[in-house]
Parts: sequence; C-alpha cells; structure tokens
Amino acid sequence: MKTVVLLLLAAGFAAADFGNDPPVPARKPVYYTGHWKTGIEIEVIYDLMCSDSAALNPAFQEFLDQKFLDSTVRDQIQLSYTFLPLPYHHEVWVPHLLVPYLLDQCHANETDCHFYDYIDFCFKNQDVILGAKDTSQDDLIKIWTQKVATHFTIPQADLLALYDRDTDKHNSEMRTRYMYKYNAHHHVSGTPFAFVNGILLQSFPETAKDWRDMLDTVWAQTQGGNYYV
Repeated sequence: MKTVVLLLLAAGFAAADFGNDPPVPARKPVYYTGHWKTGIEIEVIYDLMCSDSAALNPAFQEFLDQKFLDSTVRDQIQLSYTFLPLPYHHEVWVPHLLVPYLLDQCHANETDCHFYDYIDFCFKNQDVILGAKDTSQDDLIKIWTQKVATHFTIPQADLLALYDRDTDKHNSEMRTRYMYKYNAHHHVSGTPFAFVNGILLQSFPETAKDWRDMLDTVWAQTQGGNYYV
C-alpha cells in the first residue's frame, strides 16, 4: 500500500501545473549583446514609438562605441534591450509585435540580424504610426508591414502572418505581452528607463558624457576589476 501511495503522489507531482502571476516566460524577454567582461550590466527599456526614446538613443549609442579598457564599452559590458509596449494602444502595439520574430531571426543567423536596424527604423518612422489616429488596426498593420518589408527585404506575407494567431509561428502576441508584463512587474512606468547592475537609474542619461560618468563611477568601485562583488 505504501508503494501505491508513493506512486500516486509522484504522479500527482508530475502532472501538476506551475502557475504564477505574472506568468514566467520561457526566456527573459530581453535581447542580450556584449560580453560582460567587466561584470557590469546595463538594461535599457524603450518604447519604439516614444519620442524621448528616439531622442536619447543616439547619445547612448555614442557612449557604447567609446573606448573602454582594451576595446569599447559595447564589448566590455553586458547590454540588454527590452520594450514597454502598451497593449491598449493598438498603434504602439503594431510595431512591437514584430520584435519576437526579428529576435528569432537573429538567434538563427547572427549575420542576418535586423534587430538594431529595426530600432532605428522605428524611431525614424514614428510619424507613420503616431499619425495614423483615424486608421483601423487592420489597415495600419498593412501599411507598417509594407514599409518594413520594403526596407528590410522581407516578404510582407511573412510579417502579416505574425498578426494572426492561426498563422503566427513565433508566439508573437504572447511574447510581446511578456515584454509589457516583465517591465510593468519591475515598476517601469514610462520610457526610456535604464537599470545598471539591477538598480534603476533615477533619470535616463541624456548625453554620452553622462553615461560615461556613470560607468566610470561604477567601475571605480571594483578597484580596476580586482573586486567582482
């Protein structure tokens, strides 16, 4: 009898479902780059249709290309990007829903990765989305996917398929919701935001010098890399 009880308990545990609110995604909904040679991590949260995100990104990119130690900042830190798309703003949701597909393309072939270019493309074409207040969601999807398809030489049919759960092979809708829920769970209420080593910066640095002052201050605490924690 004892053996039977144990087997039944084991079966119960094996069949049990894990639940959590918010749900735990298969992977952290961020895009990692860099090599983390210094142990310093910067996580940036953008909204692809946020004018402040677009305005402050060039200074951040300038900072990443600065010389640091024996290479560049970009090469010495672990950098991650994530996004805060608001699900109740359909015009903002439309461009973000393509991000999971693009990340899958990067994962499959790093030499054919359009992720960074797509960020710049969105920032430069915000007027297409934000100026379409009287456009239906279906029409906006067609307009946006046509522009993306033309710019990146991707079949528009492949992009349109991502907006239909019956044809979407990348779980795009749920993964875009994970981005929103992940950042909302971490009390991100606007964009752009940045975390450095898990700590939220009180304000997003506005210049490359502001970013560099922050990095030099953090790095100095390691005594030139002698301290790991």
